[in-house]
Amino acid sequence: MYLFHNFSARKDLCDEDKRIFHYHTGPVRELRKGGHLARAGEILEHLHLIEGGWACRYKPMRDGSEPITSLLLPGDISDNGQGFSNRMEFSIKAITPLRFTTINAESAERLFERPRILRLFKISGHMSHSVALKWIVNVSTRSAEERIANLLCECYSRSHAAGLTYQGRYFFPLTQTQVSNVVGLSSVHVSRSLNKIKRRGLIENCANQQIRIRNWPELAELGDFQEAALE
Repeated sequence: MYLFHNFSARKDLCDEDKRIFHYHTGPVRELRKGGHLARAGEILEHLHLIEGGWACRYKPMRDGSEPITSLLLPGDISDNGQGFSNRMEFSIKAITPLRFTTINAESAERLFERPRILRLFKISGHMSHSVALKWIVNVSTRSAEERIANLLCECYSRSHAAGLTYQGRYFFPLTQTQVSNVVGLSSVHVSRSLNKIKRRGLIENCANQQIRIRNWPELAELGDFQEAALE
């Protein structure tokens, strides 16, 4: 489980914790690209643990727009602190084909009796909150290139924590339209800014929706990215 990989960087779960965790999670399920794990207004009955692929939380608006409020990568938990039996404020949609498992309220209660597992969920919630705050700062204070550089660094750092990077490469399936949604820019502005970042030799596109970071220190400096904020 990528969730365990993320957590092991801080403090390993014991074998018994892992056994109990697996016992209380449902089987791995699949969801097509564009499918929904949950919709705004629905009662939250399950937590979703992302095992493969990317998803996003978004807020459905009256005008039909869907502003993205956060990204969910392998190892992430879908709950945004709303708690079971509450109505979802946000929808969760698959950006790519998705693999996930579920945890119901009764199973979560059993899991939270284990101190290390409870800490695991608290860490996940803290990271989700930290990323949300960073997004607010990113959109409200930074230039176009800085916003995009920060997003690229964030996604690389989160992928690296889950063991999903190789020689500076990582999976980045967002379209320019989705990037523009996240960073609050037009698609044209995103395209121009990405090209500027590429011309500076900081990143390059690779096959299979991958990006390679060629100069991490300079990209992180451009985006004012502080990795400690995600820890």
